Amino acid sequence: MGEKLLAQRILMLLRETSGRGGRTAQVVLDWAAEKAGWLWPAIVFAAPGSDEPGERLCWDSLAALVPAIETDDGEPELFRGLEAVSDLLDFDAFDRDLLRIGVGFTRLPRLASLRGRLPATGVDLLGLVGRLAGADPGAAVGRVRRSGPLSLGLLHFASDCGSGLDLELPWRFGRLLDGGLLDEDRILDGLAGLRQPAGLGAEDFAGQAEALDLLTRLLRGALDRKAAGINLLIYGPPGTGKTELARTLAASVGASLFAVGESDEEGDEPSRYERLHALKRAERLLARRGDSILLFDEMEDLFAEAQIAGGSGPRAGSKIFVNRLLEQNRVPTIWTSNSLDVDPAHLRRLTYILRMDYPGPRARARIVARVAADEGAGEAAFGLDPLVARESEAAAIARVTLRGAALAGGGREEAGAIASSLLAGLRGGRALPPAPGGGALALDLYDPAIGKLVARVSAAGAPSDFSLLLTGPPGTGKTALACHLAERLDRPLSVKRTSDLLSKWIGGTEANIAEAFASARDEGSVLLFDEVDSLLHDRADAQRSWEVSQVNEMLTWMDSHPLPFIAATNFARRLDPAALRRFVFKLDLEPLSGEGAARAFGQFFGLAAPIALASVQGLTPGDFALVKRQLRYRGEVGPLEIVDLLEAEARAKPARAGKVGF
Repeated sequence: MGEKLLAQRILMLLRETSGRGGRTAQVVLDWAAEKAGWLWPAIVFAAPGSDEPGERLCWDSLAALVPAIETDDGEPELFRGLEAVSDLLDFDAFDRDLLRIGVGFTRLPRLASLRGRLPATGVDLLGLVGRLAGADPGAAVGRVRRSGPLSLGLLHFASDCGSGLDLELPWRFGRLLDGGLLDEDRILDGLAGLRQPAGLGAEDFAGQAEALDLLTRLLRGALDRKAAGINLLIYGPPGTGKTELARTLAASVGASLFAVGESDEEGDEPSRYERLHALKRAERLLARRGDSILLFDEMEDLFAEAQIAGGSGPRAGSKIFVNRLLEQNRVPTIWTSNSLDVDPAHLRRLTYILRMDYPGPRARARIVARVAADEGAGEAAFGLDPLVARESEAAAIARVTLRGAALAGGGREEAGAIASSLLAGLRGGRALPPAPGGGALALDLYDPAIGKLVARVSAAGAPSDFSLLLTGPPGTGKTALACHLAERLDRPLSVKRTSDLLSKWIGGTEANIAEAFASARDEGSVLLFDEVDSLLHDRADAQRSWEVSQVNEMLTWMDSHPLPFIAATNFARRLDPAALRRFVFKLDLEPLSGEGAARAFGQFFGLAAPIALASVQGLTPGDFALVKRQLRYRGEVGPLEIVDLLEAEARAKPARAGKVGF
């Protein structure tokens, strides 16, 4: 179909359907007069109202002039690209002609100038293009509305400031056509969505290893069999790597991942309507390939409220429509969301639902190292090290942090400051919580049985639903041991102190306890209750009902919590007997032995322990750490002076009651 042939068909149809004295007739005649040299180059026309010889262009003469248009001008280059698009989308003859007409009306300047004048005349543009594409007069409008080009967002009819509907070509599609002849890959990149290459490997999602294995096999089977209705939902807090996991999943089965509907035609935020078109278009383009997966980020955009036509207000999107969309999609689709705030009717139609937690410390360290290598960060990456070990969102902000640090000078101090500001912002402006106390843990300072227990509970495949009670005087390393264990388990550590949980309101403490356990479960973290004697005190000594109910709340959660739970206290004798029985493991961290104290002296001060150290009793790792801090304010000191400082710390402690036997 050439441009002149299309112009001939348009003029012929408009003349057949319009009266001679109407506004449409005048617009058609004005346009034909302007383009007469192009439409009829061999005909000499007389100027309107003159007596000069030549053909007269009027409504009556148009009947003979239109068939005289020479239509052998060949097909525009623009239309040749449309054939490739129509082939990929498997359009029928009507949809192919409709697409040509729509593109010609909007992208060929001579025809576009006519189309731009028609809405103001009252011409039904929907009916016009439908009849031009071959539809019967009575069915033309409905056929256009149900057509592939409209339902897939390649053509769009919009209100033209009250003048009627005007035809538009989406910017993304127009830009694609302007590139010239199209091959399949260019069409897919332009219309299906942005390809998403994987930046991480399966090892970066060690906490999801079982799910990854299952989903890899599921997706491979779905692609091999071209199964319909395969939908995976990955949900979790922002920054947990949902999109990265989707990319890794697609790469694991050798499929291309296309992110659909992430921006509208002008690069702005797309509407629900635009995202739905993008999804349907991508599905139709990719359905027959068998090597593609779709990614729809923020699924709530599609399942949320739709807008009533005309913008008169919101209405609920059709539940039946979304259900059918999930049941019948022909390309496996990975959906992401920050929460499960989705209608259960939709959730029941999903194939798999996976919760994403923040990566553990080791996984965060690998991710940050990879990002640092990508960014060429060098020294700046070290500024993230203290945060990577304890802040669950550290990996999510690594790239923007390192880019900002590079602009500010590229040092570790800049990276640390930028990362701290971002993490504080994610907490609503609150300062970052202090790092758990106790410093680094050296297990060789303790009874070898402690190291053996840590190795058993952190071994690969070991059950994760254990509870551990840590008792002992201050400074023996209870918090440090909890940090060490969480690191060995590659889980974040969630520390709850008494001040975090106790409430002045009746029932408030119980609610805070429940929230702490529930959050730890959702985040996959190791939960540490410090000063737990305030929450698990012996109910026999209770004087108020709420003192009993908060212990009961704790015991209920301890019985059902599926992840590691650690409790620490300096006062084990105050604990309720029922609570003591519920802890799977109990460790009493005693002061260092003489041999342990000598090793600690060497580790903390880099000196051989003097003989005098053996006479100092009751030393803990915390004492050595405290004296080391004191030495920052002194000049050169010898080993014996250090022993004197350690002895002073030991004397300052209250006498400890006898050992708790368990």
